Amino acid sequence: MGFLEIIVAEMLLVPGVETDDASRDDFELRIGGKAFAHVHKPDRIDIRLPPDVKENVLARGLASRSPEPHDREGWVALKLGQNPQLPALTRLLHQSYRFTSTML
Repeated sequence: MGFLEIIVAEMLLVPGVETDDASRDDFELRIGGKAFAHVHKPDRIDIRLPPDVKENVLARGLASRSPEPHDREGWVALKLGQNPQLPALTRLLHQSYRFTSTML
């Protein structure tokens, strides 16, 4: 099982999280039908974050801005390198889940 599969499997254990299963390589993680992460295999995840967390992640160089209009909606792109940080990515996904849950 690859890194992205582990992350997705962990997030699917969170109550209410589902995938859209659009394809094997690109799909969304959703809560209440609203996307909070886009998985782009093999090495990128786009995540919707609250403005303060988004700016912090960008300032630390952990992610890059998504193109408009996604940037305006809080999305960032995380490129997974050779040694992705599982705990940090999991924390960001959980923050995204909580943030998106408040929009339902």
